[in-house]
Amino acid sequence: MKRVISIFLLLISGMTVFSADPYAGYIYPSGIQAGTTNRFIVGGQNMWRLRGMHFSRSGLRVLDIKPVPSFTPPTGMQRKHLKNWLDGIAKGVRDEPPKPDDPHISEWRSNSWWRVLGSLDPLEISIVERYLFTPRNPLQDAPSLRQMNIVTIAADSDAEIGVCTSSIWNDGGISAPRPFFVTDHTRVSEPLFMPSHRGEPELPVVDATLSGVVLDGQIMPGETDMFRLRLSGGRRYSVKVTARELQPYVGDAVPGFFNPVVSVKDPSGRVIATADDEARFRPDPLFDFKPPTPDVYTLEIHDVLYRGRADFVYSIEVVPYVPPKPPAIDKEADGNALHFSGAVDKPGAKGICEFTVDRPGKRVLEVTARRKGSPLDAVLTLRRASGDRPLMQWDDTTNKVFVGTVPQGECDPVGEYDFKEPGRYVAEISDRTGHGGEGYFWNLEIRSPTPDFEVYSTRSTLPLYRGRPLKVDFSVVRKEGFTGSVTLEFPKDVKARGNVATSGVDRISVMLTYVGRKPLEMRKVKVSARGKIGGKMVRRDVVPCDEYEQAFAWRHLVPAESFLMRATPGKIPQKLNRKSGRKSVDTKKR
Repeated sequence: MKRVISIFLLLISGMTVFSADPYAGYIYPSGIQAGTTNRFIVGGQNMWRLRGMHFSRSGLRVLDIKPVPSFTPPTGMQRKHLKNWLDGIAKGVRDEPPKPDDPHISEWRSNSWWRVLGSLDPLEISIVERYLFTPRNPLQDAPSLRQMNIVTIAADSDAEIGVCTSSIWNDGGISAPRPFFVTDHTRVSEPLFMPSHRGEPELPVVDATLSGVVLDGQIMPGETDMFRLRLSGGRRYSVKVTARELQPYVGDAVPGFFNPVVSVKDPSGRVIATADDEARFRPDPLFDFKPPTPDVYTLEIHDVLYRGRADFVYSIEVVPYVPPKPPAIDKEADGNALHFSGAVDKPGAKGICEFTVDRPGKRVLEVTARRKGSPLDAVLTLRRASGDRPLMQWDDTTNKVFVGTVPQGECDPVGEYDFKEPGRYVAEISDRTGHGGEGYFWNLEIRSPTPDFEVYSTRSTLPLYRGRPLKVDFSVVRKEGFTGSVTLEFPKDVKARGNVATSGVDRISVMLTYVGRKPLEMRKVKVSARGKIGGKMVRRDVVPCDEYEQAFAWRHLVPAESFLMRATPGKIPQKLNRKSGRKSVDTKKR
C-alpha cells in the first residue's frame, strides 16, 4: 500500500513540475539599442533548462543563455570568507584567499559560482555581491523572482524600433509575454551593484544634449538610483518613465505596482523639476523642464514608499521636448451613428454636442477618453436643446472585465436613453474634478443599440502536448443586449472541449489538446468566436490576454500581441533535470 501511495505522489509531483509554465517576472534592462549586443537578467520561477526566447518581431537574436545557480545561505564563517575574496577581487586579486581555520568547514554549502569567484565576469560578481552584502527582507523577497538566467541578445541594425513582446520557454511550457523595447537612442544602465563599505561609485556623465538617451535601472529596497546628465541650457527636455508597462501588476504587494518618483537637481543640489506621476492618471512620471544653464544635472528615481524588489525595473527616456499635436475637432454622420470629438481645453469648460433625433427610440451614448490616453474623467449629461433640466447623467461605467495595464474603461461613461419625442438635444461633456487643459480630449458616439460580444482569454501562450489537455479560461463580454451563445474556434490541429458559452454564461473553461502528428515550433495562431446577431452568424477575433493579480485581490487581463502556440505530438517529458546547465538556445528570427 505504501508503495502505491509513493508512486502516486511521485506522479503527482512530476505533473506539477511540468504543468507549471516558466514565469518571467522581469527582464533587466528592459530593452536594447538597434545594432548592439547586450546581456540581460531574466528573473522569475520555473526557469530550469530554458530552451530559448521568442520575440514577436524579427531582428532580435538570442546568442546565449546562462543559468545563475541558486544561492543557498552560506554559514557565517563561509560568508565572511566569500566576502573577503570578493573584496580582494575588487582590488585586482582574483586568487582565493586561504580558508579560515573553521571546525565546521565540512558544513560549508556548495555552489558552482562560489568555487570559481575569481573567474566570474563583472555582471556575475555583481549578482553574487548583491546576494551576500544585502540583508534579506522577507517582506520584499518574492519567491517567484529568485531564479535568474543571463541572456545575451543581439539586435540587428535594421531591427524595428518600438515595443515588442518576449517569452521564454522550456520543455515545461511558455511564459506570458513581457514588453521588450528596441530603441535608436543610446541606452545606459545604472552602475553594477557595489557594497557600501567600498564607498560611493563615481557616476559617469551621460551626454543627452542633442539626441537624448534612455536610462535603465532596477529599484531594490530603500534604493534611490542616480544618473548624471549633461544638458543644454535653455532647451526644453521631456522625461518619460516606463515602469507600469513593464510590470503592470504585482500580486503579492500593496498597492500592487511600482510607483516611481523622479527629480532633477542642478549642480548645487537644488530640485528644478520633479514628478510623482504623469500629472493625469498613470503612475509613471511624465514631465518636461528647461535647464537654466548648460551643465551636468543629476536625475534621481525611487519608489514613493521606498519599496523595492527585483521586478521594480524601469527605463527613463530623456529627449528634446516636442509639443503634442492638438486633437482634431470634427462632427460627422456615419449611417445610424453620430460622431463628435473635442477637448475640455480649460478648467470648468464643457464640450457641447447638439444633435437631432428624427424618430423615437433607444440610443446609446458612449464617451471615449481615458481609453485613448486622455486624462479626462468624463461626465456625460443629456438635456433638450431648449431646456436646462438634465434628462439623464452618466459617470463611471461598471465593467465585469478589467483589461489593460492601467484599466481606464470604467472612467468613460456609456449609457442608453429611450427618446420618446423627436427633436433637438444636447450632450454635454465635462470633467468630474473640474480640470481641463492641453490633451483633455474626448470622443462621443451616439448610435442605435447594436448587440455584440467580445471574448478575452486569460492566457496568450499555448504549450500543447498530445494526451495532456491544457485548460484555458475565456471571458465573454455581452454588449447592448446580446444574450446568444458563443462558440470558440481553434486551429484544425487543436481539439477543444467545453468551447461553447451558452446564453447567460460569461466565463468558460476550455480544454485544449494537440491532435497533430508533427511537432510545431513557436507560431502565432488565431482564435475566433462566432455567434448569431439578428439571425446572422458573425465572427469576432478573441483578444489574447494574460491574467494578473493585483495586491492579493483584483484580477486584470493584460492584452498580448497574439496567441503563441508550440505543440509536441509525443508524450510529456518524464524528467526535468533542474541541476543541468544550458540545454540549447533558440536563435531563429521570428
